[in-house]
Amino acid sequence: MMNFRVGWRLLLRHPFNTAVELLGLAAGFAVCFVLMGFVYYSFSYDRDVPQRERVFVIKHRLNFIPQPQWMEYTPFAMRDVALHSGLPLQASVWWPSKAMLNQHGALREIDITAVDPVFDWIAALHALQGDLRQALTTPDGLALTRKAALQLLGTSEALGRTVVVNQQTLQVRAILPDRPGNSTMQFGALVGIGSTLWSEKERQQVLSNWMGIAGRIYVKTDASPQALQKALQDVIDKAPWDNLATPEMKAALAKRKMVDIGLGPLSDAYFDRSVANTMGAGPRGDMRMVLALGLAGVLILLLAAVNHINLATVRTLRRQREIAMRRVLGATTRQLLVQFMAEAMLLSTAAAALGLVMAWLLLPLASELLQRPLDGVFTPLSAGAGLLGGAVVGAVSGWYPGWLAHGVDMRATLAQRSGETAGGAWLRRALTALQFAAAIGMGSIALAILWQTQFAASASPGFETAPLLTVEMPVGVNDPAGRAFRDALAQLPGVSGVADSRDLPGRDDHTGTHGSTTVKRNDGTDVGISVHWVGASFFQVYGLPSLAGRLFDSRIDQAGVQGEESVMLNQAAVRALGWTSAREAVGQRINGTQMRIIGVAPDLRWETLRDPVLPTMYTLAADSRLLTARAQGSPESLEPAVAALWQRYFPRQLPVIRRASSYYAEAYVDDVRLAHLLACATAVVLVLAAFGVYVLAAHSVQRRAREIVLRKLHGAGRAAIAVLVGREFLLLTAVAALIALPPAWLAIARYLAPFAERSPLGPWAPMAALACALGVVVAATARHTWSAMRIAPARALRE
Repeated sequence: MMNFRVGWRLLLRHPFNTAVELLGLAAGFAVCFVLMGFVYYSFSYDRDVPQRERVFVIKHRLNFIPQPQWMEYTPFAMRDVALHSGLPLQASVWWPSKAMLNQHGALREIDITAVDPVFDWIAALHALQGDLRQALTTPDGLALTRKAALQLLGTSEALGRTVVVNQQTLQVRAILPDRPGNSTMQFGALVGIGSTLWSEKERQQVLSNWMGIAGRIYVKTDASPQALQKALQDVIDKAPWDNLATPEMKAALAKRKMVDIGLGPLSDAYFDRSVANTMGAGPRGDMRMVLALGLAGVLILLLAAVNHINLATVRTLRRQREIAMRRVLGATTRQLLVQFMAEAMLLSTAAAALGLVMAWLLLPLASELLQRPLDGVFTPLSAGAGLLGGAVVGAVSGWYPGWLAHGVDMRATLAQRSGETAGGAWLRRALTALQFAAAIGMGSIALAILWQTQFAASASPGFETAPLLTVEMPVGVNDPAGRAFRDALAQLPGVSGVADSRDLPGRDDHTGTHGSTTVKRNDGTDVGISVHWVGASFFQVYGLPSLAGRLFDSRIDQAGVQGEESVMLNQAAVRALGWTSAREAVGQRINGTQMRIIGVAPDLRWETLRDPVLPTMYTLAADSRLLTARAQGSPESLEPAVAALWQRYFPRQLPVIRRASSYYAEAYVDDVRLAHLLACATAVVLVLAAFGVYVLAAHSVQRRAREIVLRKLHGAGRAAIAVLVGREFLLLTAVAALIALPPAWLAIARYLAPFAERSPLGPWAPMAALACALGVVVAATARHTWSAMRIAPARALRE
C-alpha cells in the first residue's frame, strides 16, 4: 500500500503529464474494450441454442444459372426427404411471412413465422408464460416474445389475449423471452405450421413445393452431416429441376450437378459468407473483418501503452536523484521494481476504469457504425475483465521504467548524466515511429475507401436519376388494383411518365439469382446473357434513346403473345454475340428462335460500380410490381401525392416510395461504414502518436539543453534551433512513412481492383495521410520547439 500512496503523490506532482498519460491510456482501453466486445458479440451468435453444432440449415445452389450462389432459403419438400432418410433427426421448416393484424378495425402489417412443433426442441425455446408446445400444435395458437407482445397488444402480460390476423382469430398461448441480438433465428410471433392462417391446400402446396423457396429448414441430428447431405443430394438429383434447364445450360454444366445440397452448421451460420446477401439471409459477418477489428483494438491499446511507457520513462529519468538516494539507503532491485510497477498499475487501472466509462459513452456510436446492438457487452464480468486488463497492462508497462531505475549509476546521476541508454532512447523512437506508421496506413486506406465510395455512389449509371421516383407495389400490374394504381399515378400533376419493370437499376432483391439465359454467338459458341423484364415505356421514362432500331412500343409490342417476340439488346450484348455494329444486330433473331431484335439501347449500370456492364437482353414484362415515375419538377414535392394515392389503393400496406438514386447509395453502405471505422481508429492512433511525439520532444529538449545553449552562444538563430529540434521528428515521420506507405498502396490497390471505374483521388490517399501525420508532428512539437528557441543560456548551464 505504501508504494501505491507514494505513486499517487508523485502522479499529483505533475498533473498535466498525468492527465495526458491517463487520457491517452483511457482512450486506448475504451477503443479496445468496444472492439473486443464486438468480437465477442460476433463469435457468440446463436450461443443461446444448446448443442448448436448439431443443428444444421439445409442449403442449395443452382448450378445451371450463370452466377450460382448458395442459399439458405430452400424448397420445403426437402424437409420430408430429411425425415424419411432413416437417420436419427428432427426437422422443422422456418416460414416467415407477412400477415395483416386487425386492431380495432385498423389494419397493420406484421411479420409472423410458421414452424413445426419440434422447433421448440431444436432451438431449445422455453416459455416465460404458457405452453409453447400447445401454441405450436393448436391451429389457433400463437406465441409472442415479450417485445412483440408489447408492440402488438400494448402489454407483455398478454397470455390468453386474442388477436385477429388475416381474418383468423388467434389466441396467445405462450410468452417467450426476447430474442438476443446476436441470433440468426429472429422472430417476434410464432405459429405452428398447422395454423388456421393458411388453408390445407395452401399449406400442402408450400410444404411439397420443389421450385419455390419460402424459408429455411432446420435439422438437429446426431448422425454424420455427410450422411445426411448424401441422402438429400441423392433425392435432389432426381427432383424435377431438370425441366428448368435448356440443353445449352446442361451442356455448360459439364460434370457439375444441376443442384448442389449443403449443410450449414448453426454454430458457423453468422460467418457463412456463401449465403450473404441472398434471400432471407439477414446480417452476416466477415470473420476476417471481425478479427481485423479485434487486432486493431489490441494495436491501439498497445500504442497507448507505448505512450504510457514513454511518459513513465521520462518521469523516471527526472527522478534519478531520488532513486540514487534510495539505493544509497539500501533499496534493493526488487523494491525499486515493485515501486515502479505499483505506480504504473495505479495509473493503468484508473485509466481502465475511465476507459470503461468512455466506452459506455461511445457505445451508441459504435453500435451505429458496426450495425450491431452492443449494449449487452457491458456486464459485471466484462467490466471486471477490463479492470484486470488495466492492472496487467500497468504491471507490464511499469517493468521498463523499473529496469531503468535499477540501472541508475549514482556517480553518473551526481554528474547529471542521463540514466537511459542510447538503445533505450532508440527503442522509444522506434515505438513512436510505429504509432505514426499505423496512423498513416489506416488513414490512407480510410481515405481511399471513402473517396472511392463517394465516387461510385455519384457515378452516372447511364441515365439521369434526379427526376425519377420508384414505387414497390404489393401486387403486379396485372392485378386490377395494381393496374389502377399505375394509371392513377400517371395522371398525377407533375408526372410526365410511368414505367413498370420486374427490377430496377441498382436494386438488389437479395435472391442471389438474376434473370439470365445462355444463347449462341454468331460463331456457334455459347455465351451467358443477362435478362431484364421491363414495361413498354421503360426506356422513354428513363430518358434513353435507341442507338439503332426502335424502342418498345405498347401499340406494337406486347408481352406473352404467341409467335414472334420483340427484344432489345444493349451495346455489350451486341459485341458479345458477335455483331460489329448495333445496326447489324437490328432485325436479327437470337438463337434462331422467335426472339427478334428490334433495337439497341445504351449500356446501363444495373449493378454496382464493382461489376462490369453485362451483356443484357430486354424483354417485355407482364407481371411487374415495380414502378418508376418521372417527375417534371422536384421528386420531393411529388412524394406526398404518391403516398396519398397509395392509401387509396393499398390501405393495408405501408408505402415503399424511394428515389432512384437511393438504390446505388445503399449498395455502398458497408464501404462507408468501414471507412468511418478506419477514420475513427486513425484519429485515435494519431492522438496517441501525438502524445508520444509530445513526450519525445519534451525529453529531447531537456536532454539537449546544453547543446542548444552552446549553439546559441556560437550564433545559432531561432530558425536553426527549430531545425535542430524538428529534424529528429521529421526523420521519425519519414521512417514511419517508409513502413506504412508500401503496404497501404497494396491494400488500396486490392480494394480498388474490382471496381470498373476508380476515383482519381484514390492514389493520393497515402500522400494525404502522410501530410496529416506531418501536421500532427508539427503541432505536437510546437510547444517544446518554441521553448528550445527561448531557452535562457545561463539557466540551462546552471541546471
